[in-house]
Amino acid sequence: MKKRWTPFLLLVAAAACGPPVIYDTDGRPVAEPEYMAPVDGGWLAVDSSAAGIRAVLELKVAAPEGRVLAWEPAGLQLWTGKSYPVLPSRLKQGALRCRLTTGRAPCGGNAGDLDGCPVEVRRQQQDCYYILCAEFPLAELPTPADPVVLNVGGSLTILQLAVMK
Repeated sequence: MKKRWTPFLLLVAAAACGPPVIYDTDGRPVAEPEYMAPVDGGWLAVDSSAAGIRAVLELKVAAPEGRVLAWEPAGLQLWTGKSYPVLPSRLKQGALRCRLTTGRAPCGGNAGDLDGCPVEVRRQQQDCYYILCAEFPLAELPTPADPVVLNVGGSLTILQLAVMK
């Protein structure tokens, strides 16, 4: 079972550091979200404007060996309240970003005993990821009491919305 942030912790973090800035698929910040919820690897923001009500999801997605996953809209779904699952109306994948990480190579029979390993022996690998942004059109503005469920590639996560205004 995944850890969930409580709305209280989210509000404390927002008061201490300010809420995170979430960007929509056009690269514009969601300026004044009604609600926000942490998601493993990112955030969900719900906002409303004259254009309608939407949920914007921003996720950091791992790209093992530098491979970017091709997302289909059906691989992302959002349920709010008692509504049917909503597919994203827009998807955007950011550029692949990689950083080189270096660590000691395993040596000997005991992985915990590094005293016998020469310091020069190192293993290098790339830690790659990209940012996935999705926008979901909503029929109505959910409340913090409404259940919100996010499906990311078959993994369901229950979210707790926190009031941001």
